[in-house]
Amino acid sequence: KVLRVIIYQASISIVVALVFLSLDSTTIFSSMYGGLVSILNTLLLARSVNAAGKAASEQEQTRSALVLVKSVVIRFTLVLVSFYIGIVYLKLVALEILIAFALAQLGYVFYKSKSIY
Repeated sequence: KVLRVIIYQASISIVVALVFLSLDSTTIFSSMYGGLVSILNTLLLARSVNAAGKAASEQEQTRSALVLVKSVVIRFTLVLVSFYIGIVYLKLVALEILIAFALAQLGYVFYKSKSIY
């Protein structure tokens, strides 16, 4: 079920890359990088929700909450560090990274279902 969302996010990233190419961008790497960061974020979220659900089903509410809080911190850090690496070290176009990431995240929000995990 997560695979459907990832395919949707990847499709959005490809469309964003093609739009930027049509607007005279020199490469699709920036857009694809932003989409990849969004997909990694989704995978980490799915993993943490599964772990929290397992802990909750075992009546370990404190551990369940801790898993979710830790996930938020890890995912936030991943996104910030990924943007930094992409913009500073890989010299990718910041606007393209951010737009692809944002639209892929919106795709996640609009496409996910109650049974995604």
